[in-house]
Amino acid sequence: MLSKFIRKLALKVIQGDEVSAEDAPILFAAEGGPARRSRVSGGDLYDLLYWANKIRQTFKGNKISLCAILAAKLGACQEDCKFCAQSAHYKSHLKAHPLVSPEEMVKAASRVPSAASSFGIVTSGNCLEKSELLCVGSAIEKIAEGGKLSTCASFGRLRLEQALFLKEKGLVRYNHNLETSRHYFPQICSTHTYEERLATIKAARQAGLEVCSGGIFGVGESVEDRCEMALALRELDVDSIPLNFLHPIPGTPLAGVQPLEPLEILRLIAAFRFILPGKDIKVAGGREVNLRGLQSWMYYAGASGAIIGDYLTTEGLEPAEDLRLIADLGLEVQMNSRAGRLPTASTPLETARTKG
Repeated sequence: MLSKFIRKLALKVIQGDEVSAEDAPILFAAEGGPARRSRVSGGDLYDLLYWANKIRQTFKGNKISLCAILAAKLGACQEDCKFCAQSAHYKSHLKAHPLVSPEEMVKAASRVPSAASSFGIVTSGNCLEKSELLCVGSAIEKIAEGGKLSTCASFGRLRLEQALFLKEKGLVRYNHNLETSRHYFPQICSTHTYEERLATIKAARQAGLEVCSGGIFGVGESVEDRCEMALALRELDVDSIPLNFLHPIPGTPLAGVQPLEPLEILRLIAAFRFILPGKDIKVAGGREVNLRGLQSWMYYAGASGAIIGDYLTTEGLEPAEDLRLIADLGLEVQMNSRAGRLPTASTPLETARTKG
């Protein structure tokens, strides 16, 4: 029975063994078959979630890490990622804006709820101009000097010398998502390659930065593509894996795509926890509209973190709601070792949105 297989595999993972490339696909498809979408079945799925939770508890304890992001430069992107409202190729009616000043970035960081241990500066486009790099470098340096937030950034393509510059300024982690499998990537983006994304991840790693890399699901990929991406991230040994779920935006090519079912999303999260047991797995964009009333289950499925506040082009939960959700589950927020006191559900929170 599949439930016995899941239990046996989970115990191997807990003992330090890896999920093999042969066993991994079974985690993404309940019946172990080559279905384009996973076949969600009650008993087997709940067994998978149970053991994913056990694996999370073993490797991550009851700590949940939260991060906030700022859309420091929005829209007018020349890339054609089919899921993205920021692409200039589509008419999403997004109000674009150029790079904000270093002072505005620092101010946004000061408004981040103290429950967040990291703050990410994100810009649209495939790379930064030299003047823009100097601008964000100045902001990162000031935020790092404050000592309360770990700094993260996502600026698109990154060369080694740029990564070294950002590292010197105090950047801790760089985000660059694989988005999907090598096989499926050309179906969602044609203006740059999967190999270019790998090169940026390797440059960030070579510079001594931590790496955050994940992807987006519900964009037409198969369960095999999901499995392939998870194994690729394991091979790259990234530190944090953000899992995004398509939030269809009018004007983009994927505007009419049927969203994933909540239980299918939970299966996906659990499979990633099995394959990447010791890594930070953070549920990010699209969780509110896709998981709906099952949002709290993402932690039971193995997630160990989330983005708090708003995303780049869509709104998220108010910080107080996320903190209450975590507390109701008997979980705790992972604090930056240099951060201040964690607010409780009865403590006033800084609820200013973090979008630019």
